[in-house]
Amino acid sequence: MSSSDGVAPPINVKILRGYGKLLGIPHIVHGSRTIALERVGDCEISMFEALGAGLPDSPLFWMELFDLRVDASRDSRGCHNMRDAVAAFEDFATQASRLAEVPSLCAVGEL
Repeated sequence: MSSSDGVAPPINVKILRGYGKLLGIPHIVHGSRTIALERVGDCEISMFEALGAGLPDSPLFWMELFDLRVDASRDSRGCHNMRDAVAAFEDFATQASRLAEVPSLCAVGEL
């Protein structure tokens, strides 16, 4: 996501836009609504609706760091507010950047 002037919006704006899009997705009978927020290297930071949403003490949504190389979740976190979401996003972006610095197992085997 980027603004029209080419400058990436702040993290909280990305999260708010993502949450708005998430709420606009029709409910799914089996599974949860999901939206990708950003791709960092071979990882994707996404947001999905919380199980039990609307129940007391349940998060508003979950954020996940998904590794596309191995098709698996690396980390996830329930977010109750914007502070939780920004902290999760920053942590996931850092993790993804570190993973991007590590050569893939296939590339190592080819050396």
